[in-house]
Amino acid sequence: MLQAIRDRVTGIVAIFILGLLAVPFVFFGLDSYVRDVPQDAVAKVGDDKISVSQFQSEFARYRAQLRAQQGDAYDDLQTNRPEARREFLESMIDRRLLAQYAGDMGLAISPKTIADVIRDVPAFQVNGRFDPDVYRQRIQANGQTVGAFERDLARDLLVQQLPGAVQGSTIVTQEDVDRWLRLQMETRAIAVVEVALAPFRDQVEVDEAEIESFYEANRSQFMRPARVSVEYIELDTSDMAESLEIDEEELRERYEATKGRFMTAERRRASHILITSGDERSEEEAQALAESLKERIDQGEAFDALAEEYSDDPGSAAQGGDLGWIEPDVMMPAFEEALYALEAGEVSEPVQTEFGWHLIKLTEIDEPRGQTFEEARDEIAAEIREERAEDMYVEMSDRLIDLVYADPTGLKAIAEDMGLELETAGPFSRFTAEGVLAEPQVLEAIFSDMVLLERQASEPIEIERNHAVVVRAIDHQPAEPRPLEDVRGEIRDRLVAEAAREAAREYAEALVERARTEDAGLAGIAEAEELELREQEVTRRSFDYPPQIIQEIFALPHPSDQGGPVFDIVQIPSGWLLVRLDEVVPGDPSEADDARRRSARQQIAFQRAALEFQGLLQWLRENTEVSVVADRL
Repeated sequence: MLQAIRDRVTGIVAIFILGLLAVPFVFFGLDSYVRDVPQDAVAKVGDDKISVSQFQSEFARYRAQLRAQQGDAYDDLQTNRPEARREFLESMIDRRLLAQYAGDMGLAISPKTIADVIRDVPAFQVNGRFDPDVYRQRIQANGQTVGAFERDLARDLLVQQLPGAVQGSTIVTQEDVDRWLRLQMETRAIAVVEVALAPFRDQVEVDEAEIESFYEANRSQFMRPARVSVEYIELDTSDMAESLEIDEEELRERYEATKGRFMTAERRRASHILITSGDERSEEEAQALAESLKERIDQGEAFDALAEEYSDDPGSAAQGGDLGWIEPDVMMPAFEEALYALEAGEVSEPVQTEFGWHLIKLTEIDEPRGQTFEEARDEIAAEIREERAEDMYVEMSDRLIDLVYADPTGLKAIAEDMGLELETAGPFSRFTAEGVLAEPQVLEAIFSDMVLLERQASEPIEIERNHAVVVRAIDHQPAEPRPLEDVRGEIRDRLVAEAAREAAREYAEALVERARTEDAGLAGIAEAEELELREQEVTRRSFDYPPQIIQEIFALPHPSDQGGPVFDIVQIPSGWLLVRLDEVVPGDPSEADDARRRSARQQIAFQRAALEFQGLLQWLRENTEVSVVADRL
């Protein structure tokens, strides 16, 4: 959820630079990573600590975000590797360092900014409007308190001010832009000959001894993963609560007690004329102009015409000052107080805010509207069922924990005691588990030593709100190599492909040597070998070849520096590409239009800002004591 907010408030510069934090910077000062860390912390950053619970909570949210983004491609085993957990901790350390630095610089986030960001998050809205109750529920469902969430958000917003400061200090000259354009607009004349793998595959013979030798040397590549069969109990009080009957009188009492929740706030549509002070007019002159415009409106002149002529608000002046619909707690206090004191059609006296002097016209009122009991009934019933599910879950999960601790050697008696169904599944591996057993935290428990080897029941594993699982292994088939018979064809194909690629490479290198030394040149050799030669011009933006091949072509030295054409061979999926570079023509910056020059300036600034930001992180790492206890991750 916090990531969604970051996405909304992060500009392109911040995205570019803060992306560096996704991978740990450089592990500076490793000798200091084992000292003076509090018992409840995984790391200490200066005087700040990262507690075990903070790390676990943030890492769990990070994994949930990846799972939602990647869908079926998500691999929890990779995401939960020790190296991945350490990388995530390093990114947390970087953010703490940046937050401390931003604080030392005197940067701060106002409560109004935090409130504005939260109010704009769709997840906290109902019918397009911010709902405080939904906000609290969503935060709590995400395993956080509102206070902790807002502190995290304030710290993130504070850190995001830094890229703008770094970007603002970056200087890009016209000469820098010209140099960039000469490189980016460069054209290269090349000739290419493709050496395909297919003809060489037919020449490769692989005998049984080679297959067996490869199999013996690479057994670990052909392992069948460990498989397990389990019995498990699933406690889901949300499903139980769905069947509960709720008394109609209770529904009506809840509606009457919380009727205000089902009312929409009053909205007011307003227009304004904004008069600002500055270089053109003083504060006194701005006030005087606003007062004179009010007199003209009182004498019958059209508000919208005066707004178009005089208003300094470029966003609304062309629409006659129209600001659209305004809800409570959106505008500045002085503006809002004046607006809600007006009757429809009235124009306020001049009102001063931090933006200047306003004349406010109330054009329309949208009165508060509410849902009837019948309209709100289903929502109220769902809330009551959720509350009862919560109560049932607390009671039943406590009972479940007691029973598991009393006898962790079997689940049948526990299921009967609690009236739950005992289910079985398997055999399955980490990669073939289905349903609730495929949940990352459940898989982690299943393949733990306690469950897998000791055959003990797990503790109740909470999957989501009011939903937990207890699991016990009843059979375990360890990982083992797949039989040679099952992988013989796979090994043969690999050996053939490797041999064919090596033969094709040797052939391509021989063609290059002949092209350098024989009078026939590459064209004559290609014709003699019945290969197709293509001559063309390419730019860095050419789509004739994949980006990595274009990159290799533009990394070749200039032919003029080598005294003749430059040759190279580049690996491609279908074989090898023999490249002859004949000429390099620098780009002409004068041909670039203003848009391209602006883009070039921006890209140079991004790159320099990224380097500056890397330098800042390195300096912070070197000048701040950072200690880590990896065993607590």
